Amino acid sequence: MTEKLKVPSTSRLVLEAAMQLYTTPLQQQYIEAIDFSETSGFYDELKQQYPFIADMICLRKQSIRRMLRERMPAFPGQQVVMLGAGLDPLSLYLLENYPQQISRIIEVDNGYIEEKQQLYEEIMPGNPLIRFIKCDITDTALLWSKLLENGYREEIPAIIVFEGVLHYISNDAFVQVMQLFKTPQQHHLVLLDYSLSEEEVPARFLSYHKAVKEVLENYIGRPVNVNNRADIAGLLYQLDGILDTVEPLCETEKKLTGDNHLFHAPGEGIVEMVSFRI
Repeated sequence: MTEKLKVPSTSRLVLEAAMQLYTTPLQQQYIEAIDFSETSGFYDELKQQYPFIADMICLRKQSIRRMLRERMPAFPGQQVVMLGAGLDPLSLYLLENYPQQISRIIEVDNGYIEEKQQLYEEIMPGNPLIRFIKCDITDTALLWSKLLENGYREEIPAIIVFEGVLHYISNDAFVQVMQLFKTPQQHHLVLLDYSLSEEEVPARFLSYHKAVKEVLENYIGRPVNVNNRADIAGLLYQLDGILDTVEPLCETEKKLTGDNHLFHAPGEGIVEMVSFRI
């Protein structure tokens, strides 16, 4: 294994929060290749302002994995396209659990994707199922050409993973990206999370919500994209999408743990999960 990869603050936060999920051999090898030693003021401030941040991220990731698991029996040989894939080893999870149900995995990101590809190559040399694309996903012309170059085929059912991305791009940009994946049969499934606007947040969680939003906006230097449920319905209307699931984080927690220890009502938890067909 080469020298350990040092990761940006946002990636460190996400990976550390979901560490309990990375229990399989390939995922453990990958995590062992990441350097978590550097401290981060951003990371510490987020945890201080919102003590449940790690729980929220972990539930989000568990929800994505559950939705993937439920979708897998629907079609043989599905494609998986991860837009804004980041450093999460979701592909390794899929290859370890569903190698026969997947025809191709395409990871797209504009940062650290080459380093991630190198780590994957060291862990599983020459794996033919996974491709990596370095691209700004909002550059739809380039994204489309790169997808085709790497084997994406519209006629094959696909799962489009859009986790942790809508917070940082506009709704118009989201619609333009999703237009690329529209199919006559509507056999693609999109999985995503979105940040709630303040009117959807119960009073007891509003101070957390505002604090996290402020920390994130100071870090990225621009507003976080927040939406209410009507906004999300409007986006799906523009895309002729068929809604499968809108899941508040309290429902996610109840499904995964059998109880509500942290989030007790819709709007608590900063984000909600959505799946729709396109």
